Amino acid sequence: MRSARTTLAVAGLAGALGGCGVGVQPLMPTPVIYTEGGLKPLDHIPEHERWLPRRIYYATNRERVSDAQRINYGNTMSDSVAVGMALVGFGNRDLSWATLDKASISAERDADVNLSIAGIMEFGRISAERPVEEAIDANQAGVLLDELRDSIDDARDKDLLIYVHGAKVNFYNACVFAAELDHFMGRDLTAVAFAWPTHQDIFAYLSGEDVKRGYESAEALATLIELLSAETHALRIHVLSWSAGGRVASKAIAILRDRYPDVDAETLRSRFRLGTAYFAAGDVPTQEFLSEVQSIHSLVDRLVVTQSSHDEALDVGSTVMSGGDRIGQDSNHLAKEDLDMVLSLERLEVVDVSLAAADRGFDIVGHNYWFDHPWASSDVLLSIRTRLSPADRGLEQGKVPVLWYLPPDYPQRLRKLLRESELRTWADPEELAEPARTPERPLPE
Repeated sequence: MRSARTTLAVAGLAGALGGCGVGVQPLMPTPVIYTEGGLKPLDHIPEHERWLPRRIYYATNRERVSDAQRINYGNTMSDSVAVGMALVGFGNRDLSWATLDKASISAERDADVNLSIAGIMEFGRISAERPVEEAIDANQAGVLLDELRDSIDDARDKDLLIYVHGAKVNFYNACVFAAELDHFMGRDLTAVAFAWPTHQDIFAYLSGEDVKRGYESAEALATLIELLSAETHALRIHVLSWSAGGRVASKAIAILRDRYPDVDAETLRSRFRLGTAYFAAGDVPTQEFLSEVQSIHSLVDRLVVTQSSHDEALDVGSTVMSGGDRIGQDSNHLAKEDLDMVLSLERLEVVDVSLAAADRGFDIVGHNYWFDHPWASSDVLLSIRTRLSPADRGLEQGKVPVLWYLPPDYPQRLRKLLRESELRTWADPEELAEPARTPERPLPE
């Protein structure tokens, strides 16, 4: 049962930033698993929980903007990490739950459902440079941890999802994306937006300024993951990164491994409880990723990398910026030793969304495909919400064991999956449940 403190916090959240004026974003297209697969994202939610806004937690090393009227975070990089809660609204005040429910299963909507931040409450700050235990004691992160523990206790899915955004977005964008991902995962888990300080200007990224900021933010993300694994009882902690956020996420997970060089990977994997590390349209130089992938793979239950042959953003980036090919491009040609190493990674899944385009009759293109295309977004949801193998998620294997693609009969395979597993909603599927784990303190240096 959520504590009185939490209830008061949520009740007062809208007042902390009423109408923040940072714009709106329409709800992402409905994944095909709902429009054709027959899964219902919201049917299982009890009547007393059917309210439109969604609570999202955040951690950001953006500097807070000095404003007496509202809480906001700008483009300046801070030397500490602010943590708090954002209330994300779905639609306007006239939107009903029935309308939101219909929009969440429809391929075509009567009107956009716009998402906006209705309130922000900052709890405190942590320092990426301090040991985790000191960060908790010295920086008031305890309020955040109390809130997260309450949220996990109340949730039907005891996992945490950390979303790491790409370049050219603001703090608002990170929170809204985390909210809509959470929404289409059945509003069952606890979502955290990690907002690192990019500018809303692509030239700041192409020039290398925001690339540098991304790498410098990785230490903060690593500490956040370590903090959450040590101080909450989340079953698994998933990390979903998009585009330039892949640089932050890959380096952060590699940092976690580097912090404990004398501890075996199995012990660390049990301690950090990292579930799926998902790199959507990753703008990470391939050679750089290859230098880190074994460390990343050693700590996660599942490592997913999506690729496309028609991602103009990555094509331009690999041409005008340093580093060569990106992991999100399917034009990578690996040396034999690199290919052998990749093929040895048993928990790696490379999902090529362009493969079999001719057989399907359409390609999956652009830089936003992982949430804009209903087929691609369905596999994102299944990769994080379930422990299903790629074949059991409806994918077809390519020419090498780690390579998978979306076959022409993908919607039919999803319907078969749902019939056979009886996974009619996301609510507590027995085949995906496991006993809660007791969190442990951080490992000694």
